[in-house]
Amino acid sequence: MIPFLPVFAYAETHYRFKYFFSWLKKSEPEILADLPHRLEPSTALPVLLLVKDADAYPADIITVIAHVHHDGRARARIVLCGEDSAGQRRARTKFWWTIASIPFSGELSGLFGFFDIQIVIRYSIDGTVRECTNDNYRSASHRNFRVYRARHPMPSFPDWRQGDAHTHSSYTDDQVEYGSPVEAGVALCKAMGQSFFCVTDHSYDLDDAVDNYLKNDPALPKWHQFQDEVDTVNSRDTSFAVIRGEEVSCGNSLGRNVHLLLYGARKFFHGTGDGAEHWFHTQPEHNIPEVLEDMDEYTVAYAGHPSEPAPLLQWLLIRRGSWSTHDMNHARLTGIQILNGVFNRAFTRGLETWKALLLGGRHIFIAGGNDAHGNFNSFRQIGIPFFTIREWDQQLFGKIRTGVHVPVIGEEQILDALRRGESFVTSGPAVIAEIAGDNGAIAGLGGSIECTHATVRVHARSTEEFGSFTSIRILGTTETTDHEYTAHAFHCTGLYEFEETLDIPFPSGRGYMRIEAETENGTGYDEIGYCYTNPIWFIIQ
Repeated sequence: MIPFLPVFAYAETHYRFKYFFSWLKKSEPEILADLPHRLEPSTALPVLLLVKDADAYPADIITVIAHVHHDGRARARIVLCGEDSAGQRRARTKFWWTIASIPFSGELSGLFGFFDIQIVIRYSIDGTVRECTNDNYRSASHRNFRVYRARHPMPSFPDWRQGDAHTHSSYTDDQVEYGSPVEAGVALCKAMGQSFFCVTDHSYDLDDAVDNYLKNDPALPKWHQFQDEVDTVNSRDTSFAVIRGEEVSCGNSLGRNVHLLLYGARKFFHGTGDGAEHWFHTQPEHNIPEVLEDMDEYTVAYAGHPSEPAPLLQWLLIRRGSWSTHDMNHARLTGIQILNGVFNRAFTRGLETWKALLLGGRHIFIAGGNDAHGNFNSFRQIGIPFFTIREWDQQLFGKIRTGVHVPVIGEEQILDALRRGESFVTSGPAVIAEIAGDNGAIAGLGGSIECTHATVRVHARSTEEFGSFTSIRILGTTETTDHEYTAHAFHCTGLYEFEETLDIPFPSGRGYMRIEAETENGTGYDEIGYCYTNPIWFIIQ
């Protein structure tokens, strides 16, 4: 991996270029803890302890102790493992991990809001006892984890579930980054109030040998192991679903590398153009139409963060590019993941691109995710190559979510909802809508309806964590307009729940409506919250 590439992951610190010095490298495995950034009110807090490369650098975990602070006061000291010989753990595998829990009982049970948490890890390397706080990365801040314990569950509606539509797992493992184990992700996401996540590991990582990320294996053992693990995890738990997938590096119309998310993928596509595994080998193996036309029928395809521009060095050295409107017009592209961890200019550009596609007659949907490789609580990445660790609290696993309508939680059911566009994207508040026709027909998000008169029903929910509503707008268009207009703006300021049914006199002809909502004064991670629904199309006779 070329060191200038931005990585959004747990930091791999053992690799360095030949003849180059690395301040980050040391004769220890990477040892780190991770916690959800958000916790449902009646749930214990899971703590992931991950030891990477312990097959090469064996370690014994002696004790793991959590120090819990709230409102500037020390509230609890909780032993997660150790303090007796039976509790000590031997880490000897490439990805060794375990999950312990912090119970919110006793004094902690009545406390909500933000908690500062330290995880102190004592470990032994070749008989030498050492200690670290939160991780053992050189140059890292080892700052406290910050967890928001909510008073109220995640805003939602019956039969609607939320999850992260773009994540990476430990099957993404290369010279500078790695992700969290699939099964560990399930435990942490459930504690946050989520019901699924989509694992979309890089095509250029999934074709590697299991024990050597510098070597490709044509037998695809990692790909097959990944498929088997998703099957196993999903068979164990009917309250959560892992959606298998692949983030394929493929060529846009200009021959530059872009990323295509294949949800539900069981057929593998090679894509190494921007993997930086071999100098100057940057030509994509497939272009976008080739992948879309050759993928299995049940696979659902979304463009991955299509509006994020390629940085100059990536554009020059690994042939990175961007999606064009032309690239997104393929009939087998179901949607575009325009929201990628943060509301920024890339999202604004994506929103405008999506509106242009809709106005051009495309029935295409949006999804939201974070592109997180682990990073449930703190975003760690290699900064200056092999010298520094950078940290911040954006693009956290599960922070931006996609809500889907699925009465039964399952991989197939969630894939169907993503295929139908029966979904919304959100940073917190939830909004759904439907159009009821005078002929008894009803259409929800992503659906279509034909009638002579339409009634619109809107239901919105938020909590103090995400703030009260300031704006809920129905945006619409008809075949006589070339732009969206505000069909109705609700008076909802200060409300946490809103429901209304109204007649909107859409003019005769074809059109669509969708909803944008905003909240303010949230007490959680973000003071302002957003929700964007997929459209409902109509024909008014």
